[in-house]
Amino acid sequence: MNVIKDLLKMLNLLAFMDFPPAIRQSLYSTNLIENFNKHLKRTTHHKEQFPTEDSLDRFLVSQFNVYNEKSLKRIHRGFKGLQDTLEASFI
Repeated sequence: MNVIKDLLKMLNLLAFMDFPPAIRQSLYSTNLIENFNKHLKRTTHHKEQFPTEDSLDRFLVSQFNVYNEKSLKRIHRGFKGLQDTLEASFI
């Protein structure tokens, strides 16, 4: 019973439930993050070392930019049909 009371105090714990059911699974899942982390590990593994911290920063920023460009036109499952609804709720 105390666990339920504690959970009810954490209002942001189930914030994804406020979104339409069609996209809840995508919001709850960490697959995109895990996939990107694996990509970073693969690409940094090929470069054996970074001479300075600044070179590592530049490399990571370039990887973020490449990933963002690839993902820019990609529509995640469930989001296409709800695009108008989501835009209206955030405007």
